[in-house]
Amino acid sequence: MASVIDQLLRKQAKHAEMLTRVEEGTARLDRHKRKLGELETSISALESLAAAPHRRRGPNGRAAPGTRRAQLIFNPTSGRDASDSSARLVQIVSGLRDHGIEVAIGLKTSGKAARNLARNAVRDEAPLVIVAAGDGTISDVAAELVGTPVALGIVPIGTMNNLARALGIPLAIDEASALIGMGTIRHIDIGRVRTHESAHDEYFLECAGVGLSAIGALAGQSFEKRRWRMFPRALRRYFEARLGAVRIELDDTAIDASTRIVTVSNAPLMGNNMLAAPGAKMDDGFLDVSVYDGMGDAALVGHFLSASSHTPDDLRIYRARRVRITTDQAVLSNVGTKITAERNVVEIEIVPGALAMIVGNGIGLTTPVEGAPSAPTYATGPPQGNGAENGDSTRNSPGRTS
Repeated sequence: MASVIDQLLRKQAKHAEMLTRVEEGTARLDRHKRKLGELETSISALESLAAAPHRRRGPNGRAAPGTRRAQLIFNPTSGRDASDSSARLVQIVSGLRDHGIEVAIGLKTSGKAARNLARNAVRDEAPLVIVAAGDGTISDVAAELVGTPVALGIVPIGTMNNLARALGIPLAIDEASALIGMGTIRHIDIGRVRTHESAHDEYFLECAGVGLSAIGALAGQSFEKRRWRMFPRALRRYFEARLGAVRIELDDTAIDASTRIVTVSNAPLMGNNMLAAPGAKMDDGFLDVSVYDGMGDAALVGHFLSASSHTPDDLRIYRARRVRITTDQAVLSNVGTKITAERNVVEIEIVPGALAMIVGNGIGLTTPVEGAPSAPTYATGPPQGNGAENGDSTRNSPGRTS
């Protein structure tokens, strides 16, 4: 008994020592974060002053001191109304120039073209790649920048702009350009799906999933991209889907569930600005896993309606660095909006801090940029000129259980 008491006393002493270190480290981290916030607020003010000479310069004038070079990847078909893409491209180039950035223009004519432009920028050691497009193109480009020093900036002109909203990037072209001019970088996580069928892994910034998640992605493409021929396929898949036995292995634990859908999120938003993973952070080194165990049609519809109104119900969300999903029958899976082949096993992992991104004051960040221009989190109205949208810029979101 004496030895047990001695062990207990030693462990308690060690605990007290470790607690002191944690508390001291937390206090230091809070001080550093406060100083970082003050510095970024100063950068915002100075960026506005530095932009003045660029705005005064004529369209054919000489570049002002401090001008930076970047590769622009522009998707002329992004957004609900891409009828005047030339004028929008001129607006984007002008907006970036006003904030001291001269760009080489590359057009996205396909996903392969966008990836090649990003790959060439890495090869040429470009310091910055700017994507003016929607979430799909941003994810395509991001996959090519993983593990490189090339920073990624966003001018969001897509339909949903979930990534911009999660990362606090303004939807107005001039304000997004101002944020890029600030250059406030965070190192963002990216999800990776191991694919044994091909030599290349798949990456995602938003989410991946199996079952109805993939069917939802397919239906979402139908509406967002007006690919109506895809909708009957998605609808048929939905009615064919049934509850099935699923095993989800999360790091060192495992869950057995009866479900038609599992989503694995890196970002809080998905689909139609749906708050699918309220507490998900894109820089915390974890994936947020939603299982929907035992939920039938009515429960799923109710949950996703609530998530679409940004007040999701209290669904348990698990956090893990690695996820392995095994189903009793082969099911569709998705990586972002891309549908992959039917399979029984899907392996997903987080790649922490793999991507340098210019970000703002977003709900998807553990350390948001407090001094960044205001940016909406959710869409509450139609676009309002210059690429801007009305929206709720509130940074609070419901918590999660884990």
